[in-house]
Amino acid sequence: MQSTANKDPHPMLPTEATRRRIHHRHSPQSIAISLASRLIVKNAVRAWAFQPNLHWPLEYVDGLAGLLPRIRSSARIDPVQLEHCTAEWVRAPGASSSRAILYLHGGAFLTCGLNTHRSLVARLSKAADAAVLTIGYRKLPAHRITDAIDDGLCGLRWLQQSGYDDDRVVVAGDSAGGYLAFMTALSAISTYVAKPAGIATISPFADADPAVKLRHRNSRKCSMFTREALSIFTQYLGEVQLPTGPETSSGPIVSPVDADLSMLPPVTIHASSDELLLPDAELMAQRLDAAGIRCDLHLWDGQIHDFPLAADILPEGKRAIRYIGDFVKQVTPGRDASPDTGNGMALAASVPAATKVG
Repeated sequence: MQSTANKDPHPMLPTEATRRRIHHRHSPQSIAISLASRLIVKNAVRAWAFQPNLHWPLEYVDGLAGLLPRIRSSARIDPVQLEHCTAEWVRAPGASSSRAILYLHGGAFLTCGLNTHRSLVARLSKAADAAVLTIGYRKLPAHRITDAIDDGLCGLRWLQQSGYDDDRVVVAGDSAGGYLAFMTALSAISTYVAKPAGIATISPFADADPAVKLRHRNSRKCSMFTREALSIFTQYLGEVQLPTGPETSSGPIVSPVDADLSMLPPVTIHASSDELLLPDAELMAQRLDAAGIRCDLHLWDGQIHDFPLAADILPEGKRAIRYIGDFVKQVTPGRDASPDTGNGMALAASVPAATKVG
């Protein structure tokens, strides 16, 4: 009889700083969504990889999402104008004004935005008992990835000016937004802008080198992305035309997994055990562990990439958001803390319709 000792699909990571949890059960809804993604999304991605130079209307995805009927939300949503982009200040009913989340949406740095992620952000506000500043950052190809990171830093400064100390702010994001969450936090710490209380990511893109992902079993198993699409996307990131100017460069994209992680706050990562970006989540957890940084790693069997985005119909998405909310509450002070409300929390609680921060 063949031994099964080496057949664990989730190899063990160091455990001194990493807390690892695998969620095995999955719902009928997750099976249906996975099949739909394989039939619709994966074929669309495959078509893009076959003809990447066509003018795909990616910039219109978020606008179209804003026209679709949505499940009613009682969250209060106020527009915010940052220096180079728009944002939204989202608060679930009764959400505490003592903590906040800076949220950076996914979309391969190319697409999606405030509309596509509004439902997820509203759910996160409720789960975390926190207000959320979600950033409509500048995207490729018109702008650089560093511009998106600068927009994240601008969001952190907005929260500071609204009275939120660093220990009351968590930076979060999904997919490409997970990359931006790590890079925004790293940049904020290295430039002494802020040191957030935590980082929460969903299916993060954390390693720009595709080699490990292309060799992984999920390169053929993933229900959303193909090997060819990953190769083309990585090539695109390396060759994207950047705006001309004295401070621009065309150097290689920096990967969070290769950064100095030793100053980061606690991190939580949620990813599907079946998605193409699973190696990124596991490698990031390994690197955080090696740096002595706490990382709560949640792996969800049978889910699609970025599955909490479908939390309106997906039970596992709801559960993952609740776990992230619990993490946010663990790393930030509670309602009974004593924030400086002289001109801070009161301002954040009643943000005007358009507040500009440079």
